Amino acid sequence: MSKRTEKIILGLIPAALALIMCTVIALLGGKVINLERRLKGYEAVEQLGARESRLVQLSWIEENAYASSDISELAARNYTDDPASLAYPCDEYEAHPSEGGALYDRNGVTYAADSDSDGIHRVYLTFDDGPSIYTDDILDILAAYDVKATFFVVGRENTASYARYLRIIEEGHTLGMHSYSHVYNDIYASPESFAEDTERIRTLLEDVTGQTPVFYRFPGGSSNDVSATDMHELEEYLESQGIVYFDWNVSSGDAGKTPLSPDQIIHNALQGIESRDTTVILFHDTAAKRSTVYALPTIIEAIQSMDNTVILPITYDTTVIQHDHP
Repeated sequence: MSKRTEKIILGLIPAALALIMCTVIALLGGKVINLERRLKGYEAVEQLGARESRLVQLSWIEENAYASSDISELAARNYTDDPASLAYPCDEYEAHPSEGGALYDRNGVTYAADSDSDGIHRVYLTFDDGPSIYTDDILDILAAYDVKATFFVVGRENTASYARYLRIIEEGHTLGMHSYSHVYNDIYASPESFAEDTERIRTLLEDVTGQTPVFYRFPGGSSNDVSATDMHELEEYLESQGIVYFDWNVSSGDAGKTPLSPDQIIHNALQGIESRDTTVILFHDTAAKRSTVYALPTIIEAIQSMDNTVILPITYDTTVIQHDHP
């Protein structure tokens, strides 16, 4: 080996070592960030205790007759209102009646079109858009009735949200994805933007909870008419990632432009349960959905009083409900 070659090799060694060190530092830095996120979440669970203080209130939320009502009082009353006398402005989120259509084949997943009835009515309470200032209230109510639900959440990087992601998991509920940003124009701009957003929310939830989410709900549903990308491409992407998406076949109507009263939400949510083997009900968990919180106890009690009916969280055993679309 010539001296020149030897000098070149000796000169490359520090650069190679520096590159290795930078790589190791970057990997360790990522691990530290993930650990910090998780620790913050656990610390918040301890600190928040009976719930985060309600200092965060939105001034534009209109106070209604139910604002001063106690949740236990609402849970104790029976639903006796005449549905015909109520208005239900739910057109924007009208449930699609079709339960069929396996858009892809996957071991361990049963689609509605292929399922056999066993006489049991399975009801799935699903909450989109959280976590919010009402997530803890919803979880408290579910715990009081010993009911498990499914939360399709968005990306919120703060200690209170970390605590709520963790609480959802630790109390036996299913934590699903509802995009990171929930900004339709960004998410649906291209397959690449959808994949990037999905990976971002999946990574966040995995870092905070230690569990990899496997269920997804499209913002606006798979039948939305605002996506600039063919929804079938996005469905195929989810399949390639081992992710199953769920739509709904009953809407509570709580996301409409016109706020609904708890009685209206109750009426909408209870429609058709006893005539359907699988019912996936759409609710929303946001700071503007106070009425949903007040309606929830009565909805749960009504479902629990139905014959051969159970309330379950979404799992791989759940019959998949997906909207038909072109």
